[in-house]
Parts: sequence; structure tokens; C-alpha cells
Amino acid sequence: MGVHDLGYRDWETAPRNEWLQWWIIAQTGIRLAWRSRWLRRMLFFAWLPTLYLAVGFFAYEQSLETTGSGAWFQEVLEELPDGRRLLQEMAEDPAAARHLAWAWLLLSLFRYSQAVLMLLLIGLIGPQLISRDVRSRAFLLYFSRPLSAWEYVLGKASVVWFYIAAISTAPALALYGLGVLLSPNLGVVADTWDLPFRILAASVLLMVPTTALILMFSSLTTESRYAGFAWFATWVLGWVTYVVLSVIEFQADFENFEFDDPSNSFAETSRWSFVSLYHMLGQIQGWVFGLEGSLGSVLPLIVVVAVITGVATTVLLRRVAGQVRA
Repeated sequence: MGVHDLGYRDWETAPRNEWLQWWIIAQTGIRLAWRSRWLRRMLFFAWLPTLYLAVGFFAYEQSLETTGSGAWFQEVLEELPDGRRLLQEMAEDPAAARHLAWAWLLLSLFRYSQAVLMLLLIGLIGPQLISRDVRSRAFLLYFSRPLSAWEYVLGKASVVWFYIAAISTAPALALYGLGVLLSPNLGVVADTWDLPFRILAASVLLMVPTTALILMFSSLTTESRYAGFAWFATWVLGWVTYVVLSVIEFQADFENFEFDDPSNSFAETSRWSFVSLYHMLGQIQGWVFGLEGSLGSVLPLIVVVAVITGVATTVLLRRVAGQVRA
């Protein structure tokens, strides 16, 4: 038989599972994003607040061990937003004090330092995930294989989910582990065993709507800078609108506001959270950690976030399917 004889040959390589095609897209996107120096710097700084808050866990547990009360922690809470309200809840149920304190520290990690890093990180890697494929016509390569639109979207979404988990879920779980290790005894696990599950729930709540939104923006244009502008504008304008409306409302009710009531705070008086994605997600995450009252108080915000996610996902899938047909 000749060396260059062409004919039928046996396929000796095991076929790959078609259900894992989206993971190939995800792996490629993760590796490409990792080339950015700014991304690696963000991941480094994302872990610094973990060390800072670990000191809070250690000091609180030590204050309980030495004085029998969280005196040091209570003094700190009195100077923080919503601290007096949390102190009141801790006083009403001392047995749940540790759970509330730990949940508050973990929520602080999600709402403040990690929220800002999340905004910057997604704004760095998200805008180009689909717009680059639209501009380069890479869809011709992707969909030359038996790949569905939802598998393509899942692969791109997994890139964002991976890095959000790297700056929020992983540091939060590590912070909980440090809190357990720095505690005088392992009895804290019995009081806080549910917090890792709450961390995962809060992470999913953060990942799903933000990823749907950035991928929708990315699919609507061939220029990633436009998608990035739309991403930052959505968050900044929402936050500014919330602050302006809240200040106007606060001034209108200033005479009736009870400053000495621990249950009152500036944030609690505002009814305009639905205009800001940051405040909506923050309040829902507060409910997940058990710090924002009943389900009824955040149910309207959950509905709004679900609608935003549904609309963004629908537009995204239609845009991807349209590119395939084109």
C-alpha cells in the first residue's frame, strides 16, 4: 500500500462527550482572559480584604472568650451603618449573636470590596467575549460543529462565573475557614454551619444577573468598548439615581426620622432600591445571610432582578441565534 494512499481508515480516538463542548469554550476564554496583567492584579487585591476581615473574626471570638461578651465588637458596630440595628437583634437573642456577627462580616465582604472588584473585573473581560466573535466572524468556526446557541452562551458565561467565583466565592469561603481556625474551639461550626451554603447562594445571586447583563451588552455590538460603556453606565447611573432619590426622600421625612431608634438607618428609609442593581443585589444578599428581615421585604427586588435576568438572557440567545443564521 502506498504511503499516500487515501481510503477509509478506522477512527481510533474516543469521541468526546458532546455535552462538554461548552467547557472547551470556557477553557479557551479563561486562558485568554488570564493574559491580562490587570486581571491578575485584581485577583491579588481581591484576597487582601479576607485577611483584614479575618482579624475581625479573631477579635470578636477572643472578646467573647475573655470577657463573656462581644464588647469590642459592639463598640465597632456602633460606628458602622446599620450597626445599632444589628446590636439590637444580637441583644434579643444572645445565642444567635455569633451567627449574626459572622454573617455580617461575610456580607460586608460581598457588598463593599468585592462588589467594586466585580464591577471592574467584569467590565474588563466581559465586553469582548461575544463582540469579538461577532467582529471576527468566529461564529463560522464555532458553529461549524454541532454546537447549539445555549452551549455557546454557557461556555462564555462560564468564563465570567469562574472569575467572579475567584474574587467572591473563594475568598468568602476562605474567610469562613480562617474564622473557624482562629476561634478558640471548633464549637463555632455548630453555630455557623449554614454560612458556607449562604455564601454559595449569595454568589449565585451575584453571578447570574451580572453575567446575563454583560453578555447581552457584548452581543449587541461589534465594538467591545461600547459594551463596556453600557456596563459601567448601568451601575453608575443606577447608583447615582438611588442616592439622589434617597436624599430627596430623606429630606422630606427628616422631621419624622427617629435617630435614636436602632432599627432606623439611612438605607432602611429609602424605597428606591429597585433603580440600582447594586442596592437590589446587596439587599437580597443581606436577606440570604439573614440580615434583611423576611422574604416579603425583598420579594419585589427578587422579582425585578429576575425580570432583568430573563430579558437579558432572551435578548442574548436571540442575538446569538441570529448571528448563526446570518
